[in-house]
Formats: sequence, structure tokens, C-alpha cells
Amino acid sequence: MPHGESWFSLLPFYQTLLASCQSFLGQTWVNHVAVSSIQHVLAALFVCVVVTLLASRARQQLTQGEEQGLVPPQGISVRNFIELVCDALYQQCKQIIGKDKARQYFPVIGSLALFIFFSNMIGLIPGFSPPTDNWNTTLACGLFVFVYYHYHGFKANGLGHLAHIINPVGTWWGWFLAPLMFPIEIVSHSARPLSLSLRLMGNMIGDHQVLSQISQKQAFFVPMPFFALGLIVCVVQTLVFTLLTMVYISLSVAHADHDDAHHDEADHKHQDHAHA
Repeated sequence: MPHGESWFSLLPFYQTLLASCQSFLGQTWVNHVAVSSIQHVLAALFVCVVVTLLASRARQQLTQGEEQGLVPPQGISVRNFIELVCDALYQQCKQIIGKDKARQYFPVIGSLALFIFFSNMIGLIPGFSPPTDNWNTTLACGLFVFVYYHYHGFKANGLGHLAHIINPVGTWWGWFLAPLMFPIEIVSHSARPLSLSLRLMGNMIGDHQVLSQISQKQAFFVPMPFFALGLIVCVVQTLVFTLLTMVYISLSVAHADHDDAHHDEADHKHQDHAHA
């Protein structure tokens, strides 16, 4: 199919929906032109439906009787796939964020990972375009991560989260460096959603373009190594986005733990001196 088109272009209501979006949204804020495609929106909605159906199927397999819920079925199944992926991510989440807090943040992290993974994978199916090769989709994911970890940072540490941004050193003399460090930290945090979104979008555009060009000009068996490489790219980009999300959350919510640990250590030293 031509670039910018997919199987969603064949939907009977596609042109009507596109015209409605053009009249409602007007010009784009980047190029100042009319919206030319909504493929990424339909593809993202399609991925959401697929992930919801797979999660429902896995939940159904978990609740099919007491014994069947405890013992996984033999062979390949939706439940085994979901458990394998989620268990691997959860182990990483416990190592990065901590055992106590991993369970709190993992539902959002796991959902985000599944959405990005299947959004990447849909690009390997001929005739489909991955929603993650569009900056609107990846920037939305990046901004969500940005808002999410800052929200939980303020929730866990209050104004201490802002104080850590102003004084990342955490010492009394660090406040003298605040006029220098605060602008740097603002730029650093502002660049995070951009780096997350542009990295994911750039890799998926490159991967999809290579597969499209090779598939159109070569025989069927020639593109197979490139599809295998595309699969690796899909998995790696999902891991990169997810692991960075874990790191950002860990850095935002860990200030209170470090302060508590510091106070506990100081209390123990004070008690030791008192006993001595």
C-alpha cells in the first residue's frame, strides 16, 4: 500500500471520519496544514481493543476453576504469554523501583508496555502501519509518563519533590548552586518526554520503511531476515521505553525513602553514642 495508507483506509466510514476531523481540528500545530491521515488514531484504538481482549482472555483462563487457575495450561496460550511478559517486567520493576512500591506502579507500567509492544508489532503485518511511527502517539505516551512520575513524586514527597529538583545535591551547600542547577534540571525533565517519543518514533519509522521497501521489491523469502530484525527492534524499543519509565518513577518517589533512611541512620548513631 502507498505510504500513509493501511487496511483502515478501506473502512466505509474512513473518508467521512477524516473529513470530520479536518473540519473540527483545522490546521496542525506543527506544519499548519490540514490533517491528512488518522491512520495512527485508528491503529491505536485497534491495539487497545486487542490488548483488552487478550487481557480478558488471560483473566478468563485464570478463573477457570481452582486447579486450572493455579496450574498454567501446557503449550502456547494467551495466559502463558501475558504471564511471561508481565513476570519479566515485574522483576525489573522490583529491582529498579523497589519490592514495596513495584506492585503499586506496575499496573500502569505493564499496560503501557503491552500497548507499545503491540503497537510496534502491528507494523510487521503487511498492510498495517504502527501507531508508534507517528509522533502524536509517541508524544502522548511520553507526556503521560512525564505527568505520571511527577504526580507520584509530589504525592510521595510533597514539596520535597520540587526541592529535590531545585537542589538535586540534597545538602545545605547545594542551595547555593540552585540558580545554576534548577534551569539544568528543568531542561532535563522537559527533554524526557521528547527523548522518549522521538526515540520510539524514529526507530519505528526506520524499521517500517525498511520492511516496506524490501517487501515491495524482493521475493517473499528475501524479507524474512528483515522481519526477524524488525521483531527485535519492536521488543528492544518497548524495553527501552518501559525501563526508562521505571527509572523516572524510581527517581521521583525515592527521595522520601532516602531521607527516612538517613534519619534512621542518624537515630541509630545517636542511640549508640548514648549507650556508649
